[in-house]
Amino acid sequence: MNPIEIDLPTETRQRLETQARLRGKTVSELSRDLIELALHNCEETKPKTAREVLQAAGCVSTLSETLRQKIIPGVTLEEVRAALTAAGEPSLSEIIDEQRGPKS
Repeated sequence: MNPIEIDLPTETRQRLETQARLRGKTVSELSRDLIELALHNCEETKPKTAREVLQAAGCVSTLSETLRQKIIPGVTLEEVRAALTAAGEPSLSEIIDEQRGPKS
């Protein structure tokens, strides 16, 4: 292996030592693991859509199979809006606002 020298602030070094001790590893082993993990994460392909970005951040989950089966392929937003209007139901925005609850 090739050695590398990294200057760390005292607090960071102490945190690294603590985490290494808790994991039963040396500072070098934990440092190598963390660097390899960080490099792996850098090499992964970046999310391409807003949904993928939100999913990666843990803000959106995937649809359950039950909900996925309710999707009507090819239906447009305009068609949904027209159907809700014709049925006298609230708009999509009103439905979403209701599900989100009051603003804090």
